[in-house]
Amino acid sequence: MDANSLRGVNLGGWLLLEKWMTPSVFAGTTANDEYTFMQTVGAKEKIDNHRKSFITESDFAWMQANGVNALRIPVGYWILKDDPPFISGRRYLDWAMNMAQKYSLQVIIDLHGLKGSQNGRDHSGKVGKSEWFKRTAYQQESLTTLDRVAKRYKDYDNFWGLQIINEPKLGVLHLTLRRYYHDAYQRLTRILRPHTRIIFSDAFTPRLLSGALRHGTHPVVMDMHIYHMATPLSQFFSVQWFLNKIDRYKYFIGKISKTQPVIVGEWSGVMRHETMRNIPQNEQAELFRQYCLLQIEAYDGTSGWFYWSYKTELPGAWNFRSQVETGLIRLNGDN
Repeated sequence: MDANSLRGVNLGGWLLLEKWMTPSVFAGTTANDEYTFMQTVGAKEKIDNHRKSFITESDFAWMQANGVNALRIPVGYWILKDDPPFISGRRYLDWAMNMAQKYSLQVIIDLHGLKGSQNGRDHSGKVGKSEWFKRTAYQQESLTTLDRVAKRYKDYDNFWGLQIINEPKLGVLHLTLRRYYHDAYQRLTRILRPHTRIIFSDAFTPRLLSGALRHGTHPVVMDMHIYHMATPLSQFFSVQWFLNKIDRYKYFIGKISKTQPVIVGEWSGVMRHETMRNIPQNEQAELFRQYCLLQIEAYDGTSGWFYWSYKTELPGAWNFRSQVETGLIRLNGDN
């Protein structure tokens, strides 16, 4: 592991809601994303209570004590300015930056939800059509949001990087995405300190988009998300297939990193249910521990990695904290 590498977690489900992560917030509603939730009775009070309580100072202290040295904070384009029905989470992001600084944690602010939705997924804030690629006005709104975030947080010494988009649904529109990347870079380099990284998404096509931005006055990093269970055919694959897949990614990351700095902005220890049900119960914990250890060793070769997610309401493989507290993941002294 490089001494400067980041070992981090995502604060998913906090400043941008995801129902599966915090179902209690959505209780009593039929909402399936933040957009529809914010139109329900009592939503403003509920979301404010959630933002106050889901992440507290004790979480930052816990992270520091357990070997975490960085955070990736997903936010929507409304983070600094209300856009009804969405309401700003500005004061909570301000607070998080200060807490991270207090506990010596580096921060990536990740523009996770863009106006019009870049992928039509709940984690963009609104399920349904992806309109972002089709409307220049939405792309300009994203650039304006990045400007505002950069200006507000540029003087924080722990502001490691600003991610300009999360998991765009690429399709045939990669030229639109590349243009957006270049426009964002040109604007942000006029605002950010020279050491602050500008981070772009590989859109799950690292071979296509590697090099889409090149280092100029500010360093550029490509964000990869690695979810082995997301491959549709993976339900038919063995445990050994999952373990071998990590070796292949380790080789690929090492190769691509020679010309393109990389972070693994999201990964987890989740395997397919179809795979795990064939493993005896008493062997599953050791398998999970090995699976995570191999991934940590592979991704330590990048500029940094971030587990998805720091915590959810329920324990399990998506909940980093619960896995550390049960001894299945350990960063202090490694596994």
